[in-house]
Parts: sequence; structure tokens; C-alpha cells
Amino acid sequence: MNAARPKVLMVGPWPPTQGGVTTFMCNVVSSPLREQYDFIPFTTSRPGKRNVKGDNYGYAAVFRGGFKRVVQGILITLCHLVTYPWVVVVRRPTVIQVQASDFQAFWEAALYVLMGKILRRPTVLRIGGHFNRFWESSGAGARAAIQWTLRQPAVLVVQSEYWKNYVAGFGRTGPTIILNNFVPEILVEKRTLPVLSPPRFLLYCGETPRLKGAYVLLDALRELVARGVKVDVTLMAVTISLRDEIVKAGLDRHFTMLGFLSHDEALATLRRTDVLLQISLSEGFPNILLEAMALGCAAIVTPVGAIPEIVGPDGECAFIVPAGHASVLADRMTRLASDPGLLARMAAAAQARVVECFTERTATRVLDHTYQLARHEQG
Repeated sequence: MNAARPKVLMVGPWPPTQGGVTTFMCNVVSSPLREQYDFIPFTTSRPGKRNVKGDNYGYAAVFRGGFKRVVQGILITLCHLVTYPWVVVVRRPTVIQVQASDFQAFWEAALYVLMGKILRRPTVLRIGGHFNRFWESSGAGARAAIQWTLRQPAVLVVQSEYWKNYVAGFGRTGPTIILNNFVPEILVEKRTLPVLSPPRFLLYCGETPRLKGAYVLLDALRELVARGVKVDVTLMAVTISLRDEIVKAGLDRHFTMLGFLSHDEALATLRRTDVLLQISLSEGFPNILLEAMALGCAAIVTPVGAIPEIVGPDGECAFIVPAGHASVLADRMTRLASDPGLLARMAAAAQARVVECFTERTATRVLDHTYQLARHEQG
């Protein structure tokens, strides 16, 4: 009976890689769609880089893991690219879904899309990451190649209305579908821990701490210390270089610093958090924000990427602050630290918004339609 079900080849970074794209794919294959489709994972993962100096971002990130890591990454990527057409020929997927990000990850995804098209398989390309920074930093030739790539898949999938509008002028004539990130309904849990005084704030730093707003938070904390405001701040996924900078600045006694955690460990940390700080300078559709809201966290966010669409109006479930403005961030942290009733109301509103807009019930219907549309477009 399973053999008769349509097969979807899921091309992207599977575990042990961590991050929003991996979480999205894991959520898809564990959703109710598994009763309708046979999902075939095809990994594009390479060994991870940790504790590089500076943000691990952009084309230069390829070289920040050292010579051995560069050679290893190239060889593994070539192996994936050589194996992929054989997997397509042997497994004969009904649809190929390719996850694309930015910079070199985008060009790698373009090769998978092109090979899928040559092999006459309906292909869905889902783009994410900091796509606007990728586009804006590209030259004329690269932009032409990006536009050409986005015209190749049967269906292009974007993460939000913001991103659909962003790529609207790129010359694509085929369908473009909005598919938000989502959380499993079982993740929506009643908050059991009370809001403490001071409340517990959390920032995910990751491999791009400057883009994630880590240094803005350091400046905000200096202001809070000067004001005599007490807050409990945790930094998660802290690189050694960032930790050293914090220690050197004498701020380490004001933070709890955690390393790179597994997904389950990260969720456990969110359960002990009252306010997520999603204060990035650039974003796509941050999965950690959805997870935090589902687990009953309020948030302080910046209006970048799809974040305004996630949180809705300012003040309902999140405070929206200008990117890079430490003083405004400090003001909002002070307000939540001084008004636990407001924080509790915002947290409840955040959880209600996730239930209404960002669970698998909505997302799986959209994805099922996308697969059917891809088959129709391919003819």
C-alpha cells in the first residue's frame, strides 16, 4: 500500500545539522502528511563549523573552518551532487523538494533543481535565509543567474508575504506559494513555570552573533547596569570567540552563557525563558521565534524579514524595536522587568497567535496543494 503513495525527495540539510531549515524538514516528515506521502531524505549536510572568528556568514564563511574543513566540505558536496541523479533515477520521486538558503547554499540548491528538471521530475524550490542580503550584495551577473534559477522550478515556495513581494519582480511566471514555518501542535504547552522577578530573557547567538544582535544586547545590558535594572539574561549558542569578548568586556557576570545545544535541549531552555530576544539585523522566518511563542514566551523583536507577520501588531505578543538600537531595547526590557502582568498577557497572546496561524494544520494543507500543483505544472 505504501508503494502506491506519491514519493517526495526532500533535499536539504538533515540532522545532525541544526537550524531552521532542518527543523522545518523534520516537522514536515513527522506531520500528518506522512500518511499521504513517502518522504525520502537526501542530505546536503557538511561537517559543521563552530567557534570561528567573526560571523560565519556569506561567501567567506566557506574558508573560516580551516583548510581541512574546506577540502572536506568540497569533497562531501561533490559526493552529494554525483549521488543525487542516481537517487532520482532509482527512487523515481513524484516530486522533488529542494531547500535553498543564501550565498553558496543557494547555488548548490540551483544545481539540484537543474538536475531534477533535466531528469523531468516536478521540482519545488523553497527559499529562505537572508535572501535580501544575498540579492543586494550580488553583482549584475549573479543577479541574472538568481533570477534564472528562480524561474526553473515548477513551484517556488517562499516563507511569507514579505518574501513573495520581494521576489515578485524577478521575472518568474510560474506559481509562487507562501508556506510559513510552523510548529507541531504538541509543542503548544501550558506554561507551568511562573514569571520570575527579574524575568528571564534569552538570545540565540549562533554562528552569526552580529547579525543576531548579540552586540546590540551587550550595549543594552551596559545601559541596564547603569540604570540599576536587574535582568536575567541567557545567551544560547555562544561561540568561544564571542565568550572571550564578553569576558574581556567584564560583562560575563551579567550573562548565563550556553554553548550549541541539541534541539531538545534548546526547547528545554525555552521552557525556562520568559522573553525571547529576536533582535536580528536581518532574518528570514525564524523558527526559534515560533517555538518560543508556542511555549508561552513573550518577545522583543526587530521588524526585519517576516518577523512583523509572525508577531502581529506591536505590543500584543511582542515589542517591536528598531534594529541596532540598544537604548530602545533597554527601555523595553526595563518595562517587561517592571510589569509581570503585562509580560504574562503578551506571552498568552503569543501562544494564541501561534495556535491560530502557525501550526501544522495550516501548513500541511498548503504543502499538499504545492505538491499537487508541481505535478500539474510539470505536465
